[in-house]
Amino acid sequence: MDANEIEHRKKMQDIIQRIPTGVPDGWEKITYAVGGLTYLGFSNIHTEKLVVISSQRQSIIDCKTGSKTYCTENYDEDDLIALAEELGDEIVPIAGDGGGGLRRFSKDGNILVSVAPFWPMLKIIFMPQYTLYTLNPEKCTIIFEDYEIKAFGFSKCGNYIAVGTSDTLDIFRKI
Repeated sequence: MDANEIEHRKKMQDIIQRIPTGVPDGWEKITYAVGGLTYLGFSNIHTEKLVVISSQRQSIIDCKTGSKTYCTENYDEDDLIALAEELGDEIVPIAGDGGGGLRRFSKDGNILVSVAPFWPMLKIIFMPQYTLYTLNPEKCTIIFEDYEIKAFGFSKCGNYIAVGTSDTLDIFRKI
């Protein structure tokens, strides 16, 4: 590594250290214990509904109310899709162990980005209304810091964020 790379790395680490950690203003967080979480997927029709697939079972979490409903396991790891009785015939895209991805941008201009200044530890940064953490770190929030994220992202409406690891699921909802 040359001197320029070392200087850039130090600058980025200094910026990231200035970002507050916690729950963004105007949001609240609920944490669920989920054994063996493998996939997550937001409904595109019922945007408050989140399909959660784990080694134990499949469920639907209503991010608006916090309620959890168990359903018949019905997903395809090759096509990265899931079905659930509660959602009718909707085919829900999922993300997790086998790939895929959730939305990283909301309609409000909120953005999620992952950084790993001390890999393999990952941080997810919430950047409100097109704010860049590199220019205004104090306006952003680190909403997650841990190892091995399975999936993270916004719902289609942008009012909910899900962050899943192999054993926990954090849901943030706009208040």
